[in-house]
Amino acid sequence: MKTEKEVRSELKRIRERVSRLSGFWIGEAAAAIYALEWAQGKRQDSPSEDIGKARGGAEKVAASLVRLAGRHPPRAKKSRTASSRRGKSAARRS
Repeated sequence: MKTEKEVRSELKRIRERVSRLSGFWIGEAAAAIYALEWAQGKRQDSPSEDIGKARGGAEKVAASLVRLAGRHPPRAKKSRTASSRRGKSAARRS
């Protein structure tokens, strides 16, 4: 069993990581956070009892993660266009 400090540290790392990811991961992170908070005694219902409940604990966690991710949108990767790739390879062949 992990110590209270280890669980809090893990919760913090999950929240920090989610702020840099796309919205696809919100549900996964919410489930993980809910399970860790339940293990700490902060949640009354176990994760298996919370699944599918309207306005359940995981849903509230997900809403807070959406707000967090909205404050720190993920960085966009610069994509190279096909023409710039062709130009560079043509220059190398010369």
